[in-house]
Amino acid sequence: MKIYDISVDIEADMPVYPGDPKLHLETVQSFEKGDAYELHQITMSNHVGTHVDAPRHFIPDGSSITEIPLEVLNGRVRVVEIHNPEKIDVPELQELVVVDDFRVLFKTRNSLLWGSQKEFQKDFIYLTEEGAGYLAENGIKLVGIDYLSIDRFGDDEHPVHKILLGNDIVIIEGLNLAEVEEGEYELVCLPMKLTGMDAAPARVLLKG
Repeated sequence: MKIYDISVDIEADMPVYPGDPKLHLETVQSFEKGDAYELHQITMSNHVGTHVDAPRHFIPDGSSITEIPLEVLNGRVRVVEIHNPEKIDVPELQELVVVDDFRVLFKTRNSLLWGSQKEFQKDFIYLTEEGAGYLAENGIKLVGIDYLSIDRFGDDEHPVHKILLGNDIVIIEGLNLAEVEEGEYELVCLPMKLTGMDAAPARVLLKG
């Protein structure tokens, strides 16, 4: 069995969504300074890098990150490759027959941005409102995408987040699926246990 780490590296110069705090690392103790051990202080958003959005992110009475059942975050998942260079929409979703799946991860050209682009890229592929509605109507409970938002950049209403999270569909953002082929895998997704929070960074693996 092969294990794929589809999380992105958390590092000081990584891209963050515009308006989010940048990651800041500060050395508190280090061998170079003559200290007996290494210790660092990390300041970051709870939406940094690969992270899980809980319903509370946009739904006031929605579940927090620690209230999402682990059974939703872990289990069989399908990775599907999207060839539309702009968006994920109903026609391609119908062609892929994703309605047979409980969890789905979308591999797009976004995955190629990681590692090559340190600045945030605004022209990433996104899920349309119609696509979100289609997934909600067909029983999907977890959706993952390979950049820092599932909504179209510049849409301040965040309709896709509201549709998905309003239907208790968990969102994983910031995946890197560049090395993963289409197909079925076992998903391991463990967000940090941040009590009451709307989101949390996560280490996400695929086994297959």
